[in-house]
Order: sequence, then structure tokens, then C-alpha cells
Amino acid sequence: MSAAVEGLQQSIFRFLPEVTLPKKRINLKKRLIWSGLMLFIYFILAEIPIYGVTGSQIDYFAGLRAIMAGENGSILTLGIGPVVTAGIIMQLLAGSEIIKFDLSSPKGKASFQGTQKILAIFLCFFEAAIWILGGAFGRPDSSFLLGFMILQLAIGGLLVLMMDEVVTKWGFGSGISLFIAANVSQRILWEAFSFAKSPINPDEFIGAIPAFVKSFIDGQPVWVRGGLLPDITQVFFTLLVFLIVVYAEGMRLEIPLSYGKFRGARGRYPIKFLYASNIPVILAAALFANVQLFARVLTSRGINWLGTFNEFGGAKSGLIYYLTPPHSLEVLINEPLRAIIYLVIFIALCAMFAVLWIDLTGMGPKEVAKKLQGSGMQIPGFRRDIRILEKVLDRYIPPITLMGGIFVGLLAAFADFTGALGTGTGILLTVGIVYRMYEELAKEQMGEMMPAFRQFLG
Repeated sequence: MSAAVEGLQQSIFRFLPEVTLPKKRINLKKRLIWSGLMLFIYFILAEIPIYGVTGSQIDYFAGLRAIMAGENGSILTLGIGPVVTAGIIMQLLAGSEIIKFDLSSPKGKASFQGTQKILAIFLCFFEAAIWILGGAFGRPDSSFLLGFMILQLAIGGLLVLMMDEVVTKWGFGSGISLFIAANVSQRILWEAFSFAKSPINPDEFIGAIPAFVKSFIDGQPVWVRGGLLPDITQVFFTLLVFLIVVYAEGMRLEIPLSYGKFRGARGRYPIKFLYASNIPVILAAALFANVQLFARVLTSRGINWLGTFNEFGGAKSGLIYYLTPPHSLEVLINEPLRAIIYLVIFIALCAMFAVLWIDLTGMGPKEVAKKLQGSGMQIPGFRRDIRILEKVLDRYIPPITLMGGIFVGLLAAFADFTGALGTGTGILLTVGIVYRMYEELAKEQMGEMMPAFRQFLG
């Protein structure tokens, strides 16, 4: 990158909205308060409706709403879409070296993050324009109202961007993960336990468990309700996916280590089976969501290159049809080709994003070897040499990353096919996020009790 481009880049970065880092380390209690505060504001914003809606509302992210967070019809309609999409694009550009960033230096990381933020801001306005001009909330006659509606959606996207930054710097964990977990949990609880009556069939409870208990008391247990109402079999598959994810989160390979400065001091470096976490599923689902978004815009202009939609807004034909999973066993049996194509594409994307993610976030063998070498650790029986560390780690990290990416893709698709509550991808992400938050919470508590081990714990 030339000096002139760098200078221009730095000038633009200075005008970007930014949440400053705390001047000193914040204790765990205050970090939890900041995260809770952002979550509270998120729920409040999700209840503020868009001004100017003139017709029936269409949710372009209906099938992916659980993981895109936000609430259709509110100023958080875009949810985390722009932020995650910017992350995907930057990963692809950096991973393919179309744009080169030196992510090993603070300057390179700052350049990467600044460019990603500019892209996210642009996407807030771009996606808002697509949403409104595509007629998702009707077609207002006034140009001023049209522009004002675009502005409202864009501001909602920007608020999500800034709240994510607040949680990352001042709170606990990631704002994006927090918003996904909160949104999916809310939907699962509603679909499982709601005593509200269905607007389509007033004799039926919306919640799967109250409906099953009622049918059981009546002497005619209903296991499968069909249609849009959740049933007890979906609750069963939700619990099954929950248990599988919890088990998989505990799977790990441990590499024995010894501390060179103190004879006899030993430890282990854990390489988790889900090494890239649930990030590959988030990125793959966000990519599908954006393809659907563009397909809707094109079809609204009479262009059907990517496929068509039915009168209910569901994918009907073309590429988007095969990028939408069957959401029940009945649809799966009737449309096996669609399920197979979706499964192959989804798993391939999850595997690719898993490999890209560890390269871009410093989780690869070379970076981990540097970290262990810097902390004075070595592998027992080998001389203290970073090349040996890297060689040993290279045997395990790449294949485990690939297997983990394929596994989360396969599990998310399985959950989608069985109609798990909150969507398969949503329940997978939520369980993974909550499990990792619990682990991080335990690590933080240990770090506060034993500050000397904080650096070792990372």
C-alpha cells in the first residue's frame, strides 16, 4: 500500500465514530453491567417501529431472522446484517490477498479494522436502501418519506455497530454473539412455552409444550401439529441439538507442555474440536441472507437470475431455492435433492470460513507457537525451538479446524431439517455462544482471583 493511500486512509479513519478503550482494566462486575446495559438498549430499540410504513411488511430475512437478530418493522430491522457482511467481505479480500493487510502488526490490524468499519457503515445505508426501495414496507409516494425511512434503518444498523463495539471494549464477550443469543433465546422460549392463542386457530396455544399438555389432558396427545405452529417433536430435536453441542464443546485435544524456567512445572495446551467456534455458521448464514436479499431486489425489478419467490415470500425456484433449507422432516422427505444441494454448499462454506477465520485471527499454528514460545512453554522431550512447536501444532490445528467447521455445518443443517425451535442454526449458535460465555466467565473469575495466572490463561 503506497504512502499516499495510507495517508488518505488515516485521514478517513479519524472521522469514523469510535468507542474509546477504557484507560484501565475493568473488573468483571462492571463489564457484565456494560453488557447488560447494551442488551437492555437492544431490546428497547427492537420495539421502536419504523415511521412511514404504508403497506404490508415483508421480512427479507424471515428464514434467517433468528440469527440476524433485530426485529422486522423496527429500526433494528437490519439487525447484525451489515456488520457481519462487512466481516465476510473483508475476510475474503484479505484471505485471497486481493487487499494485503499485515495482521501481525498493530498498524496493519488497525488498518484492517478501520476499513471493515467503513464498509459496515456503507452497508448500513446500502442495505437500508435495498430494503425500502424493494418495497419491504410499502411504496410511499413522497421522496422525503422514502429517504427518511432509509435513514431510520441505516441509523439502526449504525447503533448495532456501535453497541457491538461497546460490548467488545467495555463489556463481556462480543456484542454480535450477545444479540444473537438474546434473540434466539427469546424466540425459543416463546415457541416452547407461550400460552398465547394462535391468530390462525384461536383454539390452539402457540407454545409447543402448553399445546401438548392440553392435548394430553384431553386424551388425544398431538405429537406433530403441522403448519407454522411448533410441536413437541421440535422441542425434542431442540434438546437433542443442545446436548450434542454441549458435548462437542467439551471435546478437545491437549498437547503436553512444560515451563522452561521452572523444572517440573507442566501444563497442557487445549485445541478444542470446535476450534473456530460457531463463526463459520454465522458467516455462511449471513452470506445466504445477502444472496436472498439481492434476489428479492432483482425479482422486484423483474429479473429472475437468482430465482423467484412465492406469494408468502418463500423461495420458489432458482439458486435461492437451493440455498434455503427444508424446515421440517415432511419437507425434507418430499424435497431430498434440495436438502442435499443445500447441505453440500453449506458444509463447504463452513469448512472454508473455518480455515480462513483461524488464519485471520491469529489462531493458526505459527501464531500459537509464537505465543507459547513467548510465555516460556515448550513440548517435553523436545528442545526449546519455535519451529518444533509450530511443526507439532501444524499436525493438529488445521485438520481439527476443518473437521470442526464441517461438524458445525452438518449439525446446523440437521437441526434446520428437523425443525428445531429458533431454527437449527440459531439454536446451534446460541448454545455455543452461551457455553463459551460461561467458559470465559470462569476464566475471568480465576484471573481476578489469581492475577499472576492471567497472562498464562490468555
